[in-house]
Amino acid sequence: MENNIDNKNNKNNKNNYSNLKKDKKSQKIQNLEKRIPQIPEQLYNILRKQHYQIEDHSAVKLCGWVRKSFLEDKVCYKSKFYGINTHRCIQGTPSVIWCQQQCEFCWRVLPSDLGINEPNFKAPKWKEPEEVAEDILKMHKTIITGYKGIIDRIGTEKYKEATEPKHVALSLAGEPTMYPYIDELINIFHKKKISTFVVSNGILTDVIEKINPTQLYVSLDAYDLPSYKKICRGTEQDWQSILNTLDVLGEKGRTCLRTTVIKNINDDLSKFTELYDRANVNFIEVKSYMNVGYSRNRLNLDDMIKHDDLISMCNNIEDKSIFKVIDDAPESRVVLLSNTKDDRVVNPKIDFENL
Repeated sequence: MENNIDNKNNKNNKNNYSNLKKDKKSQKIQNLEKRIPQIPEQLYNILRKQHYQIEDHSAVKLCGWVRKSFLEDKVCYKSKFYGINTHRCIQGTPSVIWCQQQCEFCWRVLPSDLGINEPNFKAPKWKEPEEVAEDILKMHKTIITGYKGIIDRIGTEKYKEATEPKHVALSLAGEPTMYPYIDELINIFHKKKISTFVVSNGILTDVIEKINPTQLYVSLDAYDLPSYKKICRGTEQDWQSILNTLDVLGEKGRTCLRTTVIKNINDDLSKFTELYDRANVNFIEVKSYMNVGYSRNRLNLDDMIKHDDLISMCNNIEDKSIFKVIDDAPESRVVLLSNTKDDRVVNPKIDFENL
């Protein structure tokens, strides 16, 4: 009789343990689903393996230049050109996978790289800008805290400064202007004395007109509709929207066009000069395509432009446009050009203390 009771108790204990395991597994799945509300799991897993910190639709990844600043005391080209503190800059996005384009040169993993079509995932339930700002700051702090173990190499003061960021580049992945509260998010960072660099594809002209980051970048990687469809894999309507955006940039604050140049594809800058002048921005950054990340599945090492060739290309358009070369950064293969019109000339170095 006692043996029967013991056997029954053992069976009940096993069932309880099995149910507990199922409950824990179910909770784990629910937590995962909460973390990736509309991000396909395959895409989410790749981003995490690439050291993205992800919170709902926002993400942060440590810029390689922050690490170089920590370990080699080097600075990025934004420091050289504009005066930012490299080790105090956040690389983030409020829209980690949502973008209207699928650019050939993009080093990020794209849904199309995995055979995922855009209709297979919807825009998320967007969080309030205050929450997104806190998410981005929290994720960045988590990353920086991971370097506390080598504080002796970094230096106590530099490490402390890195935990108190002064700049945020909303450029990591996706299209930041697709986040519907991007204007409010920018203002929140400014109230926290954090400068903002927003990199956009320029498709949402109405948003571009509204926002006022510390510096606004618009990517211009094609010079006509056929080259746009080939390089950015966008639509005719998108291209027309970009052209509309060029027409409003001349009335805004600090603006910069960025052209990523791919050898034998869009490396004739004379085809861009009319659009450059039309935009009438303060600066243009002409940058070589870099054969890194997932772009290696789409393009080759030979598609990169040598830095000396890049400088020559930029020098050659000085007589054909209102822009002239004022600086360059060989390690990043980027050249900076400035507008020569009196009403659009600004000091490239930003006075961050008086923003």
